[in-house]
Amino acid sequence: MTEKPLEPIANLPTPKRPHGAQAKMIEVYITDAKKFLKVAAEDAEIRPILEAHGYDDEEFATGFLLTQTAADAFEGRASGMGHQKLTGATLAAAIKTARHDYAAFREIARAAFPAEADRIALTLKGDVPDDTARFITIAEASYAAAAKEHHSSKLSKRGYPNTRLATLSQNLDDLTATSGKQDTALGDAIDDTAARDAAYQSLKSFMKELKGTARGALRSKPGLLAKLEL
Repeated sequence: MTEKPLEPIANLPTPKRPHGAQAKMIEVYITDAKKFLKVAAEDAEIRPILEAHGYDDEEFATGFLLTQTAADAFEGRASGMGHQKLTGATLAAAIKTARHDYAAFREIARAAFPAEADRIALTLKGDVPDDTARFITIAEASYAAAAKEHHSSKLSKRGYPNTRLATLSQNLDDLTATSGKQDTALGDAIDDTAARDAAYQSLKSFMKELKGTARGALRSKPGLLAKLEL
């Protein structure tokens, strides 16, 4: 069967790293924000104190979402960065390999999980679409579900540990990187200074309030402030 050309997938853009001092500064800020949020949300001493000041699961989820939104705006999907774009005969071969890998996975996963509920959860029902973009979407969903309990333990024994699933997913990401329209769309988005600044400012506003609250709430606990590098 002849593969159709890879179609654009709007929500899976090919990442391009922005250049310049401002972009680098923003990248560092996003990394620091992620680190701060992780400590604040997970530290057994800090988290209860911040919860008393309203920083519950919902607040932290908002913070993590803001960091991800900012990261997407400035760097694109990190998982696709630095990977070779595939074209022509190389692309056709890569698609063939990806389909072969997924067909093998589906057969083994179906044998391991005959129950309909499991097959639905693993996106194993029905035929694999001929359309490449739809195939990638379905395969990615299967691999992502396979990496979670209660499926991961058994599938790991059947030759699909999470490390292999991650590689198979990355191969799919490489396929999405071939779309010229995706490249153009992402390039336009990166060049959109207003959108970039809006994402950055939203994250900065959230982090400024969180850090201010933490400084006040932990004022008498210098050890905890040190954990947050405040």
